Amino acid sequence: MIVDFKKTIDTIKISAESKILIAVSGGLDSMVLLDLFNNYHHNYAIAHCNFSLRGEESNIDQEFVENSAKSLNIKCFTKIFDTNSYAKKNKISTQMAARNLRYSWFKKICKKYNFDFIATAHHLNDSVETVLFNLIRGSGLSGLHGIKAFDGSIMRPLIHLHKNDLIRYANDNNLKFREDSSNSQNKYSRNKIRNQIIPIMKEINPSVVSSIGKTISKIIAVEEVYNEYILFKKEKLVIRINDEFIIDIKKLLKEKSSKQLLYEFISDCGFLDLDGVFNSILSNSGKEFFNDRFYMVKDRDKLIISQHIDNKNNIINHETRIVKEPFRIEFDFGFYSDFLIQNKAKNTMLIDYNKLEFPLLIRSWKEGDRFIPLGMKGSKKLSDYFIDNKYSLIEKKKARVLISGEKVVCIIGDRLDDRFKLVETSEKVYIVTI
Repeated sequence: MIVDFKKTIDTIKISAESKILIAVSGGLDSMVLLDLFNNYHHNYAIAHCNFSLRGEESNIDQEFVENSAKSLNIKCFTKIFDTNSYAKKNKISTQMAARNLRYSWFKKICKKYNFDFIATAHHLNDSVETVLFNLIRGSGLSGLHGIKAFDGSIMRPLIHLHKNDLIRYANDNNLKFREDSSNSQNKYSRNKIRNQIIPIMKEINPSVVSSIGKTISKIIAVEEVYNEYILFKKEKLVIRINDEFIIDIKKLLKEKSSKQLLYEFISDCGFLDLDGVFNSILSNSGKEFFNDRFYMVKDRDKLIISQHIDNKNNIINHETRIVKEPFRIEFDFGFYSDFLIQNKAKNTMLIDYNKLEFPLLIRSWKEGDRFIPLGMKGSKKLSDYFIDNKYSLIEKKKARVLISGEKVVCIIGDRLDDRFKLVETSEKVYIVTI
């Protein structure tokens, strides 16, 4: 077991100087991990989460971990969470709430005290339970590789070890630990898998955990090949322009596994309704999809994904020099003598300052908005302008106008209204740049 622990540490390339934050609950697994680090790597500290889920038992766990740290003369960070309130507020399960709270706090500690890695006591049985849980829930290939030994700054040195190995080590070394009474309760899905499903599987194959562990190793190898293929296809079928991803639908549908490729492309942005999205690319333009971070629309022969844009209005006063939402816009002043030729760059608008009525307003365009495009005499609906200039649905959604009084001064970053252009009698220039 010690050999496996050292091997995993070496694979992750942990040096003697690496500063490790060890997650210690007080249970058998984490106390084994703590003992191994104490014997073979001395630059570490402990972090303990009291999730307040088991009343006085949770407080006793905290006291046990704090006393263990004192006996080893090492730093111990502890924090008490109101997990149930957090879960209710965010409408997530208690287990998910605990996970979010735990890792968020760990990362704050690492940043403040310059820890290099977070070490957790996940082992092979945990990884097998994760695979079974994902199979039951429904998963792609990525859900079948189990828990990784190393993921960013999080390391799991025990991940290749069986739970029985940890029990044996604890007994051989007379380690003290706390039993979590909730582990025997089957109200959580993972506990049902651990306490009910895996025992039934062992009746068929007593070595089922080890067998699934070997399968996980094979899946990890297959996944590496698969990911290389997906990356190759993504480079051919997905174009990134600034903060937008554009999928060529015609090219996608020519692929043998077009639906699976689509899933891999859109799931990166949090879209999981594969059937709904796939059906939309076979229909007319305009179908929209939303999640917390991204907006996706089928526009002619393209599927366009873009980050959300804040729809709130911005008030622009004389002294305003920059706004960052919905995108970065800078404001400045100049004199006409410095701009003898009307600026042609789309990202910069040169406006006759004396024709403006402050405060100005930046907002989304509305149906019925009209302006006189620079160089033209008659007014035009913005909606018609967008059609004539082949705006995509995403581009129309992102378009913002600068308003003075009731007039559209410009489509920011695109076209100025002819009434606000610089003329020979202009004096002061208002400069708007994106």
